[in-house]
Amino acid sequence: MSYNTTKWRCGTLLCAAVLGWVGCSGETPSAQIENTLQGNKVVPNGMLAIVGDVTIGSQDLRAYEAEIQKVHKSKKEGSEGHRDHLLSLVDEKLIVREADARGLGDDPELIKSLKLVEHNAMVESYLHATVGTNIKITEEELRENFNSHPARYAVKGAHILVATKARADSLYALIQAGTRSFEDLAMEYSLDRKTAENGGAFARYYVFDRVSDQVYKKVFAMDVGQVSEPFRTAQGWELGKVVDKESVSYEKYKPVIQRATMMKKFNTIKQNHIDSLQYRLNLQVVPTAMKRFVEEWNRSPGSPNLTPEEFSAPFYTFDGGEINSEQIMYLLINTRIGESPLDSALVDERVRKHGVTDLLLGVVARAGGFDEVKSVLEAVVKERDRKLLAKLWQVELEGDIEVTEQAMRAHYEAHPERYKIPEEIVIQEILVADRQKAEQLISEIRAGADMADLATRHSIRRYSDENGGLYAMRAFERIAYKELMDAAIKAPNGELMGPIEINQPMMAILREPRQLEKVYSIFKVLERLPERVQTYELSKEKANFYARQAKQQERVVELNKELRRKYIDDWGISETALENYTAEQIKP
Repeated sequence: MSYNTTKWRCGTLLCAAVLGWVGCSGETPSAQIENTLQGNKVVPNGMLAIVGDVTIGSQDLRAYEAEIQKVHKSKKEGSEGHRDHLLSLVDEKLIVREADARGLGDDPELIKSLKLVEHNAMVESYLHATVGTNIKITEEELRENFNSHPARYAVKGAHILVATKARADSLYALIQAGTRSFEDLAMEYSLDRKTAENGGAFARYYVFDRVSDQVYKKVFAMDVGQVSEPFRTAQGWELGKVVDKESVSYEKYKPVIQRATMMKKFNTIKQNHIDSLQYRLNLQVVPTAMKRFVEEWNRSPGSPNLTPEEFSAPFYTFDGGEINSEQIMYLLINTRIGESPLDSALVDERVRKHGVTDLLLGVVARAGGFDEVKSVLEAVVKERDRKLLAKLWQVELEGDIEVTEQAMRAHYEAHPERYKIPEEIVIQEILVADRQKAEQLISEIRAGADMADLATRHSIRRYSDENGGLYAMRAFERIAYKELMDAAIKAPNGELMGPIEINQPMMAILREPRQLEKVYSIFKVLERLPERVQTYELSKEKANFYARQAKQQERVVELNKELRRKYIDDWGISETALENYTAEQIKP
């Protein structure tokens, strides 16, 4: 998952490369971009920079800087710092220009996806203009919604970051089967070494509007102790866990709830508007088109054998437009009809209830000129730039980069702090539900009984029937071991200790999860292992991740250099405008 911090998300690679990359690996490539390199194109008055025909103004840079994570911000002061950020934005525009020059913008899938972006932005703009006005919200509604909204909690989370979905799936399977604990796997496998040392846990609580949408959707709705299924983030594949939750102030998050409540009411009004639209616009089926479509669909479910002329012919008509057979076919496929047979009643039901109103909204919005609204045009450009950046990234950084064994070992040897295993206390323990039982077992052990055998038969702690009561405790596992951890820290090696009373044990630590007020532990400290570096063989996956990331960072730096030089006559920065921008930022 991706909390909106550098621990959860590396941030923009291009920006980081310009600023002297300090990403999730914490390393800086040896080659730096010459920030003194200046393009030759004259910048229009009032603008900060220009790339081709695209100008960059103060508002653009201000919005860009607001999204740069703290770790990626320039360390320079004043205009030099803002210049670094502006160059990063220029580099993004140059990469989009290069992607276009390579023909990546002509990809039919890209064009198709941008049509969908335009449609959605256009419909949203239309609805906000026609529906989203004069919505009233009472204080009672706000409080009621707050009590059922994730914003009422701050969450302390944990995560496991790995490079591949296969690895994430395998770790999730181990956790679900109860074979390994989340914390243990985080310490051993997570590529985020800062949190791995604490079992994947973050040091503080996060409120829901300070994390990414991925984390919000995957984690905040979970109960304490729950683990999410694997999900993709900018860093890799992640598993998330809720360690704890605490209530937050209603007054503090009242604006958040106001927005959420406003959207809830807006969506209700919007749905009523949509429901009435087909009747107001006199939506009517073309009987001959319906008959022909159903016949061909049932001959070849999912792919009716219609001619191009039949696909483009009207299937439904309405005041001001029409919906053709091809649109109806995709609508049916997208509503999961699959390869089921159809009749005209089922087609009409799906058309009227599942999507045709969205098509109608698009027609009405376009007729009203909403395709030319500034926010719609900007949404299309922004998405196009984003997809072209991703495409060139894939071409330049994910295809041909190979990591050698030598590079992996070099990283391992140069950065031992990233491959550390924390200090451990190895104990043999028996956990039981009552003191009398614990004291009886102590007597048996002192009389010569085998402690491992007794642990296998009597201990109620998880895995004791498999490991004979042997556990390696780390500092981050105090939440699971509680009073036992405190006692083990002070206990001499090799001496039988206990019974130690443990209050309110977590159900997850028990062999058969159940609610117990108290349990009792008897144990011996067998060994105290210092913090140490994991062997290279066990660290190869991490070493490969870090070495590959370093190569990608170097390639980004080189690519930006190449493009600044290649298009030197097509971009420029106004130093005067940049000085004025800097002065504006420091005004009280």
